[in-house]
This record gives sequence, C-alpha cells and structure tokens, in this order.
Amino acid sequence: MLKADIHLHAGEDQLHKLSYSSKELIDHASRKGFEVLALTFHRDIFFNKELSDYAKKKGILLIPGVERYIEGKEVLIYNLKEGEEKNINTFNDLRSLKKKKDVLIIAPHPFFKTGNCLGKKLVENIDVFDAIEYSHFYTSNINFNKKAVKVARECDLAVVGMSDAHNLYQVGMTYSLIDSKKNVKSVFKAIREKKVILKTSPVPLKYFIKRVFKVVLDLE
Repeated sequence: MLKADIHLHAGEDQLHKLSYSSKELIDHASRKGFEVLALTFHRDIFFNKELSDYAKKKGILLIPGVERYIEGKEVLIYNLKEGEEKNINTFNDLRSLKKKKDVLIIAPHPFFKTGNCLGKKLVENIDVFDAIEYSHFYTSNINFNKKAVKVARECDLAVVGMSDAHNLYQVGMTYSLIDSKKNVKSVFKAIREKKVILKTSPVPLKYFIKRVFKVVLDLE
C-alpha cells in the first residue's frame, strides 16, 4: 500500500504565494512517510526532471498534475506534459484528451460552497472523471464531502483522500493508501479500480472557522 497525497500546492504556485517551496514540501512529506505525491498548482503545471529526481531520492513518486479551471470550475488533471494544460479549457477538451492520452481526472472538493467548485457540473460531466476527492476540510458536524461520497457510490467511482494543502501542517490530515506498484500507470489503474483506502479524521471546529475566514478574506 502506497501512502499518497496527489493534491498539493507550494510556493511556486503563481495564484497562491505560499511560504514553502516544492522541495520543502517533498522533504516534509517524506518525513511523514509519503510515497506518492502530485503538485497540482492552479492553472499551470509545475514539474521537471530535477524535481522528479529530487523526490525519487526521497523515495517518492512525483506525478505531474495541475488544478485547471475548466469552464470556471476546478478540475485536477494528471500526467500532462508542461504546456499541454493550456489547451484544456472545456469539458469537451477533457473528453478529447482522454481519448488520446493516459490521464487521470479527479473532481476536487466538488460540493464545497465556493464558486470555483464543480457542484452540479460534476454530475453533468461525470463521464470525464475517474475519481472524486475527499478533502481534509470538514468537521464532525459540517462535512461537504458527504455528497461527494454519495455521487461516487452512485457512479461507481473511487473516493480519494487528499489534503489540498496550502500549508505544510495540512499534509497528512487526509490522504489515501493505494494498493499499487510505485509507477504512474499502476497508480492510475488502482484508483480507477477503487483500490484506495481513505485515511481521514475531522478537523477541530476552531481550525475550520479560521480557515473559512481566511478564504473569505482572500476572495475580497
């Protein structure tokens, strides 16, 4: 079983100027025993051989990914080459992409209450998705992941635990154990076959409220 988090952000992300670099994130995740990671910066891919080799030395498979805005909604796409993401802007683009290339497409936090979350567009375009995210951001009483789990079950898709980390301390709050060999093709196959164990626990209410206020302030 591979300990994995494939929804992560770091300081090179142009949309969010975070305080830590990708290498610092890899170091931190390595200390926590992660074996599979993906940097999924907003809009553009950040992936190169130097970074991939750096992760490999730490025992980590680094998968190229991006959190792309598709018709105004966030969608996670994996296994593109740098620059390929710029031509992916609609759900029909995703459909065409899947016919040409072995990519993995995941719906991140689809029913959270911000305008960039998929909402009903997830169900309308469910054919393009391979899995649905279970995000770390919930409490015992407030959990927008519940609807995501319901849709995943109805549509026979995997639920993949991911942190969507924008801070190092969030890494490990929610993650997945994937029953796979440590290579991209095998990881994708395992996710599609739902060979994934969700590892998660609710966050404290104080943390939840603090993060909500930060999101609101960022949107102003």
